[in-house]
Amino acid sequence: MAAPLTTSEILDLRRALSRSTGPERGRMLEAAMARHPRSPRAHKEWHDLLLFLLAHPAGEAEHRLVAAALAKAGRQGPIGARLVNSGLAGAPIQGIYSLSLVRWMLARWSPHMRLVSVEQQLDDLRETLRPLLPQAEQEAVDVLVADGPELMAALFGPDPRAQLIALVRTLDGQPATGTLRESLWARMMITVAVEGAPGLDLSTARAPSAPPFCHPQGLSKGVDLQAELARAVPPPVRLTHAQQQGLIDTARIVLAVQERETDPVTWAGAVELFDLGRGLRIALFHLDVAHRLPFDSYAGFMAFRNGVPLAYGGAWIFPGRSKVGINVFPALRGGESAWFFAQLLRLYHQRFGAACFEAENYQLGHDNPDGLKSGAYWFYYRLGFRPMTRPLQRLAEREFRKLSTHKDHRVPLKLLKDLVAEGLELPVGAQDEPVLNTASLSAALPVHVADHHGGDRVLAMRRALERLCRCLPVGDLKEWTPDERAALYLVALPLDLIHDLEGWNAAERKALVALIKAKGEATETRHQRLLRRHARLRAAWAKVAR
Repeated sequence: MAAPLTTSEILDLRRALSRSTGPERGRMLEAAMARHPRSPRAHKEWHDLLLFLLAHPAGEAEHRLVAAALAKAGRQGPIGARLVNSGLAGAPIQGIYSLSLVRWMLARWSPHMRLVSVEQQLDDLRETLRPLLPQAEQEAVDVLVADGPELMAALFGPDPRAQLIALVRTLDGQPATGTLRESLWARMMITVAVEGAPGLDLSTARAPSAPPFCHPQGLSKGVDLQAELARAVPPPVRLTHAQQQGLIDTARIVLAVQERETDPVTWAGAVELFDLGRGLRIALFHLDVAHRLPFDSYAGFMAFRNGVPLAYGGAWIFPGRSKVGINVFPALRGGESAWFFAQLLRLYHQRFGAACFEAENYQLGHDNPDGLKSGAYWFYYRLGFRPMTRPLQRLAEREFRKLSTHKDHRVPLKLLKDLVAEGLELPVGAQDEPVLNTASLSAALPVHVADHHGGDRVLAMRRALERLCRCLPVGDLKEWTPDERAALYLVALPLDLIHDLEGWNAAERKALVALIKAKGEATETRHQRLLRRHARLRAAWAKVAR
């Protein structure tokens, strides 16, 4: 019997395969497949290598071989606690998730789920749970217990699965908004576990894909960013309603099994899938209207290579500058990252008219040790992102020259921390106006409510809506769709910041109504186009932000 594969051998094989393109590649791979991983860590590294090869096969024969090996990977050894959140088929997952995502998982895998722990301090937990109970039971939260798990057992019974279901039902039974329920759930910091749930893994999570794109000559590491940005993005892939929902479910699975979550995926109102070539497809996830932002359009993404999950993140889009964040999944790192990122920027640039991208400092490593260690700063820098201030531009230029001419150069940690303290930007289109800081607009809202409405939010909202209905040609709101009305409520206070709204001309007011209605469409693509055209609105908000 062949000796088991060790972790170091698998890592060595991954490095060797990245350099090999000929028959030797096939022999190395077949020799490895005749053996089995020895340890849980080796099992995980082998699974990750198979995912990488499935996404970047040298040929169709290799793709078939790897697909068969991946189907067997979950049966090649015990799947236990040491492989939690590994993504292997059958491996347990454990983490803290939103109430919405837990509810979604319960609808599919309820028999496999249980409550693991409650991290909120006991006294705070009592006060969180008390108003959720019938009045006659509210004193029950004061029962003598040592910690949160004992309190949960006293209120909902000893079975952790029953506790989880009962707690979710208790929250859902409250006469409260979804936002308030989510807030109460988040305060409790509840960890849930899912064990043995079929289909909750990376081994089988796939997006709709074309026949596999192969790399017989190896991977491409360089990219001409400007040339890629200029290439026209094709229209979205046509998907049935069932395929769209399946794609949303796949994205939720991909994130959940790695203890991750993003708002546009959890609260997806619509999804679009774009084929960018070379086996790369990028799904754009648009928030439902109830979770949209008043100023930015937050459009999330998940990228797939030959159907295999590659990366996720999103962009916060607003004319002038759009923030972008990207996370390549660990199993897929080492591929054509620069080319992929160029395609992502190409998609956001053309779909939403983004003229300048900003990589926030956290992405680069500010207060983020993983980002600092990964070298994310220089990845963005090589693509053309640059610091926003001249002193940091000079420092980055000097250090990059050293990195380019001396292979053993390491940027001193203190200098690197200075560099990542500020974000990087990449202009990709014409910028003919000052950048508007939407964070300043958000900060202006509570000041406005306090100064003009005595801090009374109900009064402020009513007055704002009445004012908009007086000075804008909104017509009969009963003829608006529910999502269009929700969009009106979302932007009412932000528009109330504008003191001279009554003085706008008829064309500007009509355009503003169209812009508001577009905020309530399935995607915010048209909303962003109308926002770019409405110079009067952007100028008015810029004045508030200053």
